[in-house]
Parts: sequence; structure tokens; C-alpha cells
Amino acid sequence: MQLTLHFDAPAPVAVPVHYGSLVQGLIYRQIQNDALRSYLHEHGFPLEKRRFKLFTFSRLMGEAVRYDRAGGYLVFVPPLRLVVCSPINFVLQEIGSGFLRQGRVRIGDARLEVKEVEAVKPRVRDHVIRVRMLSPVVMYSTMPRQDGRSYTYYYSPFEPRFAELIGANLAKKYLLIHGHPAPEDGFAIYPAAVTDRDLKITRYKETIIKGWMGEYFLRGDTELLQVALGAGLGAKNSQGYGCCVLSEELRCGRLTKGK
Repeated sequence: MQLTLHFDAPAPVAVPVHYGSLVQGLIYRQIQNDALRSYLHEHGFPLEKRRFKLFTFSRLMGEAVRYDRAGGYLVFVPPLRLVVCSPINFVLQEIGSGFLRQGRVRIGDARLEVKEVEAVKPRVRDHVIRVRMLSPVVMYSTMPRQDGRSYTYYYSPFEPRFAELIGANLAKKYLLIHGHPAPEDGFAIYPAAVTDRDLKITRYKETIIKGWMGEYFLRGDTELLQVALGAGLGAKNSQGYGCCVLSEELRCGRLTKGK
């Protein structure tokens, strides 16, 4: 399930360049159920040694955006949109209801009016789909250095290991959601329209993260691909990475219900 949140403001909206943690905090604050908010924020859904929050969100989208280099801000021309996805409907219901109750919200120093909350349930009907990233897809491994310390290696979508790890990550999300292993139908992800300009280097709090925008073909079982739309692709989804939509749903800058 996907929510598209529509915001307005009387003037251009300035937010820090690396605003992901601010949007994440805003989303958590809309969950009025204290137990649910605490569980998602502090714990998440455990599987083996990992914990998954099972939601993701897009970058902010406006009519236009410019970079204020001197101030270190992105300046958006309203109206603005934000897409939030989750395979767990009641989580999105809490988030959507929270935004409607609030009416007005803040991202850093920016004040926004909530104009509309739009919900869609796109369905995957084919074993091959094309998706567009609304926030960068991230995949990485922790590697040892010769001095014994470790470092984080971020994969490019042009490396074979990228697809392997994306598939393994998606299978874990499927297991959490459905309670049984994912179908072994040869999942694959490969670039459909990705260039060097799609590499995005961002910062979440104090961590530098490398991810990729662009469009990708996904191949596999339809229910497994459905998980990609709901829970996001790759790692760090709840920090604002891996949000994707069926590319044919992007028409005139708005999300429309898939056929």
C-alpha cells in the first residue's frame, strides 16, 4: 500500500540538504498508538539477527527545486508530495490518519499544510515489472581492512553482487510478511534507465550513504515483487531509501492507481 501526502505552503520551502532523518521523525510522530510507534522506532520486526521496520518513504517532490549552496538548503516550490509505503496496512492507516489530524506539520523550520492524503494499492500482475526509484536504492557489505578495522562497501547496480543481495534482502522481508519462504523463481534486478548521475551520496545523521535512483526491471514471483513495492528495495528503508513505484504509475507528476 502507498500513501501520497500532498502539502502546500505560502512560499518556497527550505529544508536541509540531508533531510531524511527529519522526514523519518515526522512520520513516526504521526503514529498516535504509543505501543506501535515505540515498537517500530525502537525494535521493528525481528528475523535472525536483523530487524525490519517494513516501511519506506520517498524523497520530497515539488514543482521545482534548487540548491542554496550558501545556506546548505534545498528550496522546493510548493505544492510538495511525499510517498510512504508499507506492506502493513494498519501502519499506513495510522500514519495517514495522523497527518490528517495534524493538518499542519513541520520539517525542520519549514511549515507545511496537509492538503490531501491519497491511498493506492497497486497490484503486481506480471513476473517482470519496471519500477522507478523515488528514493535511492542502497545495498552494501561490511568489509575487513588489513589493519583489522572494517569499512562499508556500497554496491553499484552494475555489479552482480548488487542483485544477489537485493534478492536475499527481499526474501527476508517476504518471510516476515507471509510467514513462509519466498518462492524460488529466479529473482533478478537489472538497470532499465540508470546513469552515473543517478548515484546519490547522502548523509543520514552522521553516516554517509551511497544509493542509486533511476529505473529498474524486476523479475520474479508476483508476490515477491509485491513486497518490493510495499517494503522497499534494498537496505535502510525506514531511513528513506529504496522507495519505488511501478513506472507506469507516474503520470503528470501524480500517482494513479495501477490497472
